[in-house]
Amino acid sequence: MSRAYENPILGGFYPDPSVVRVEDTFYLINSSFQFFPGLPIHRSKDLINWELIGNAINRPSQLSLQHATTKTNNLERREVYSGGIYAPTMRFHNGIFYIVCTNLAGSTSMAPEVDFEPNPNFLITCHDLTDPTAFSDPVPFDFYGIDPDLFFDDDGKVYMTGSFIHGYQKKPQTVIRQAEIDLATGKLVTDARDIWAGTGGNCPEGPHIYKRHGWYYLMIAEGGTHRWHMVTMARSRAVTGPFEGCEKNPLLTAVPGSPITCAGHADLVQDTTGNWWAVMLARRELGAHGDSYPLGRETYMVPVDWPEGEFPTFEPVKLLQSVPVSRGVVAGKQRISGLEMQVQLASPRVLYVRDHVLSNYSSDGTAILLRLSDVELGSMCSSPTFVGERQTSLTCTVDAQIDLASAAKHGHAGLAVYKDPFRYASLDVNLEASQVAFNLRHITQEHAMLSLKPVTEAVAVRLKIISSVDIYTFLYSVLVGGKWSPEVELATIPCNDMSGDDFTGPVYGIYASGRTGVVKFDSFTIRSH
Repeated sequence: MSRAYENPILGGFYPDPSVVRVEDTFYLINSSFQFFPGLPIHRSKDLINWELIGNAINRPSQLSLQHATTKTNNLERREVYSGGIYAPTMRFHNGIFYIVCTNLAGSTSMAPEVDFEPNPNFLITCHDLTDPTAFSDPVPFDFYGIDPDLFFDDDGKVYMTGSFIHGYQKKPQTVIRQAEIDLATGKLVTDARDIWAGTGGNCPEGPHIYKRHGWYYLMIAEGGTHRWHMVTMARSRAVTGPFEGCEKNPLLTAVPGSPITCAGHADLVQDTTGNWWAVMLARRELGAHGDSYPLGRETYMVPVDWPEGEFPTFEPVKLLQSVPVSRGVVAGKQRISGLEMQVQLASPRVLYVRDHVLSNYSSDGTAILLRLSDVELGSMCSSPTFVGERQTSLTCTVDAQIDLASAAKHGHAGLAVYKDPFRYASLDVNLEASQVAFNLRHITQEHAMLSLKPVTEAVAVRLKIISSVDIYTFLYSVLVGGKWSPEVELATIPCNDMSGDDFTGPVYGIYASGRTGVVKFDSFTIRSH
């Protein structure tokens, strides 16, 4: 007898998961790239229903995202690469949570063949993941690479393992490298040495080490994070190697013909009854032509069978994942349709772009007040006045209401679906000209204003974006003489305008740009369907 749960277990922009169990509670952390706060952490009792409890990077003083730039790499494949906070690993040891991660820095003039600099890798400790003040300041450590992992061995030694960059060319040459580390200082105790180059796939990365029945198992990702992504594994009797690959590699990759692609970058966890599970990133490719995947890389989970003395076996990843009842997973519905959320600045869900200016944001009850700044949404390295939340459902409605009567009389304000400086679409209100317009920028097209309507008599305007599997629809209505006008559709765009071989996912946000002044958003609401 079996039951089933739905994948992804975390919908939307939640890639590169790492998971740990403490007693009967699971904790999961993800990458966040150029967005602040960074390194979101979820909590669960059953591995199915997850609650966002905070972010490991929650104070601007912890680190800067000023150099978390974005670059295009291959226009034909719509490759857009972002810098910032990459691929964390979270572990728990002797009452302390340890988080290791990389802050990748770039510049606005980066050529396609030049990659981001891992500047730096860092360690954060915390004794209470629900307390924002409990997260330490990052402690940098010297490792020229990405995707660091921590392994605590039985003899008290701690090993840092990561994807080491031997040199950047058109295709980065990487290898899995390891060193013993002093967690108190962040210093490497031994010289780093190569321990495995994988099975021949591009970009060996995302390593994790597990010890089981006298074997050290090294699990990595290969093939790059998109079409050829996969999970491979090797093992050794010594933590330092030599490591011998599994004859059945890859242990996990996308199933041909499945709407789920890019499966890889996994981490393993054992539940309280001894069952093993793997969490990994993957991407849903949906729509009429299978080319719509705006939500990007999300978090999925599959059951794993790991007999003593053998390599583990992963179940293929599916949208509806069947498991034996004996595994004890809650099969309740984790998708809550019809959920309406009022976006609030105090919520751990809200996101800003890079190093936001805190004084540009304030709240008045349910209203959000934005101070205009001269940074546009298309800025490559600065922080626009923009605040939002991840799009976590393929079908949802987002609306925001602007109080025009009290707004600044110049500049712009609006509602956007934003992925990065190369891809965003917005309903934009020109405060000086009293006009509402639809603006679009995507990877093959510079910023364009595609339609424009006057709102000269209005005292308020309501902006709305409706998403489906295939289409984003943009509408507005105005308040004139105490009555709201019927909604007017300004534009529709295919969701594949927000799709591509990239790292991030869409964020719904409100924004304000211009010289000075304040814009009041009376409401900002996201409803899933």
